[in-house]
Amino acid sequence: MADGARVAAAPPIAVEVYSSFETLPPALIAFLATAAEGSFFRSLAWYRAVVQSSGRRTDLPRIYAALCAGRPVAMLVARERRNAGRLKTHMLLGPSGGMYVPRYEPILDAELGGAGLGAIAAAIARETPPFDLLRFDGLEPRSPEVAALHAAFRKCGMLLQPFLNYFNFYDEVQGVSIEHYLERLTPETRSFIDLARQEMQRSGRGRFELIRGGPDLKPALIDYALIDVQSRTEEPYSNCTMDILRIAAGAGVLRLGLFYIDDEPAAAQAWIISGGRATIWRSHHARRFFPLFVETVLTYDMFRHMLEAEQIQEIVFGSGHDEFLRDWLRRDRERAGLLVFNPRTLKGLIVAARHIGGHLAMGLARPSWQLLRRGAARVR
Repeated sequence: MADGARVAAAPPIAVEVYSSFETLPPALIAFLATAAEGSFFRSLAWYRAVVQSSGRRTDLPRIYAALCAGRPVAMLVARERRNAGRLKTHMLLGPSGGMYVPRYEPILDAELGGAGLGAIAAAIARETPPFDLLRFDGLEPRSPEVAALHAAFRKCGMLLQPFLNYFNFYDEVQGVSIEHYLERLTPETRSFIDLARQEMQRSGRGRFELIRGGPDLKPALIDYALIDVQSRTEEPYSNCTMDILRIAAGAGVLRLGLFYIDDEPAAAQAWIISGGRATIWRSHHARRFFPLFVETVLTYDMFRHMLEAEQIQEIVFGSGHDEFLRDWLRRDRERAGLLVFNPRTLKGLIVAARHIGGHLAMGLARPSWQLLRRGAARVR
């Protein structure tokens, strides 16, 4: 470097923490709005509904924002849970434990997002009372945002345990017709779909409807709720589901498919169209109509609509996995989870020992304890 040359110091990054979505300043609302242009599942309305309407009633929103010269560069939307489990641990969790979020990650600025996330992680590590355990679900393990999440918590001395969350079913469909798509499926699946559709057509009892919003939404949600309570997989947080369906309709991304037998609601699928992707977000059928294979017929109608009328590149099953939809979607990819243990708390160490082994946890934690002892010595 030439004599006299100076390296410009990186501008300081400040971290702000919010316990309510209603108190977010305009700059952060605009930051989330920009993120939502790429995915509905990163919108303010989405986060608010999921955090406030699912999980324990005592959970609290915990929204971290990093700002550089007043400009947002990173956000981490989470929930706080106190007295969790037998150990009564203090936890920081993703918005809904993977239940309603098909993919979760921090929101980062392209230039300073990594540094901002590092500042957020350091602020979390310094919290009082301290967090013992953090858990994030639905992560794309190869994304730069998740890599930055790992690096940020490692740098501030936390212990990390990645784990396999679930396998996410999907398929690429750009320019594919329904006929060509069916050719991708196994002969057994194609034969079953044909048989179910033929039987339904012969009976004349079935009717398919697709609702996007408007005046048809309210009665459609009532029918959805009727199907839900008759299904094998009733929603654990039905208020959250209804909130999200209304929000998605208001944003223009909802495609709610309903199938009726003799004008009675028999099956429902809620799809969300965002960022060139059609996400099968919810799928239910009333148990008493199972012998008529209503879920298969409805799935065919929804796939046909998506391939013929929507501009999408991918169809993906939302969160978790459904073996029925495995017959329709040929590919899968890993969704990861991440446990972050705080070695500065006894409960954090106990939980870490349970998950990653006592000797390894203590070895990894030793530098943190040494730092704490040095800090205590200075105070004395």
